[in-house]
Amino acid sequence: MNRRTTPLRITVATLTRRRPEMLDALVESWGKMLIPENTVLRCLVVENDSIPHSQTVIEAWGAKLPNGVPLDYVLETEPGIPFGRNRAAREAIADSADLLCFVDDDEVVARDWLEKLVDGYRNSSAVLLGAPLRAAQPSGSETPLQRLMLHNITNRYLGKEKAAARRATLNETGGVTIVTNNWLGETRLFTEHGIWFDEKMRMTGGTDAKFYAETVAAGLPVGWVEDAFVYETIPPDRLSFWYQVARGRDQSNTHLRRKLSASPLKAALGFLGAPFRLIALLGAVVLLPFQPNQRYIQIARLMGWLVGVLGILVGYKSALYKKVTGH
Repeated sequence: MNRRTTPLRITVATLTRRRPEMLDALVESWGKMLIPENTVLRCLVVENDSIPHSQTVIEAWGAKLPNGVPLDYVLETEPGIPFGRNRAAREAIADSADLLCFVDDDEVVARDWLEKLVDGYRNSSAVLLGAPLRAAQPSGSETPLQRLMLHNITNRYLGKEKAAARRATLNETGGVTIVTNNWLGETRLFTEHGIWFDEKMRMTGGTDAKFYAETVAAGLPVGWVEDAFVYETIPPDRLSFWYQVARGRDQSNTHLRRKLSASPLKAALGFLGAPFRLIALLGAVVLLPFQPNQRYIQIARLMGWLVGVLGILVGYKSALYKKVTGH
């Protein structure tokens, strides 16, 4: 297949649960995005809930967005993020889509986002590609501590973006994990290679990181598109110090548990790294007065990492996605 000339069918999808205001902003940005040449698009909202809270939001937009892209909605009642993501994949496959793109429901996409992402795909050999996440601008209603955390998150994302730009290319991620906040994959990953989001990880999070790891382990090419941007709206409850501690705790817990099941020896190194993380935490506390826009979130994440990893020893298991935030 000549990627540069072959027509492509693309499903652009998001998974949502009880966040209609954020979802509306995402759909609005879909309606403004440029349509790549030689493509047939569809936008899809998968609601993962017992009842259709967001259906009226989608119906208000009509069957087509302002740019002419069809907009569809489905309800996935089996609870858990991997069930919603796999439902999106099955819907894309049923529509004969060549590519499936994921973004989160708390994001908006840049006008040229899909053009850049598809152009990256057409100029690479990768079957799975990721791209950067940026923080949206403040709303103006944040408290001083919330503004401080937002500055920290913004700087953290920009640091990750710069690191990815140095390490990754269209045909190699350099170890940068591709996650579903900005994700493009061939539907053949599901149909031919049998890689799906792990439904045993119903509420833990981390199924997109596992999907990426399984793609790499299968010897399939992965890549990074450095200029296809999405912007995350961060609600007040996620700007709290303790939310960031909890997020770091559950992400580290899930990551190390996955390593334990795959390679206990490698996972042991995670436990051995605890003293170094503790030293880093103490260093961040000392530097906080001098570098508040970088160290505040570093302290929260390091605290969370230590609790999440050491919590494995007493049986703690992440349930990050049982609670819905930002609605």
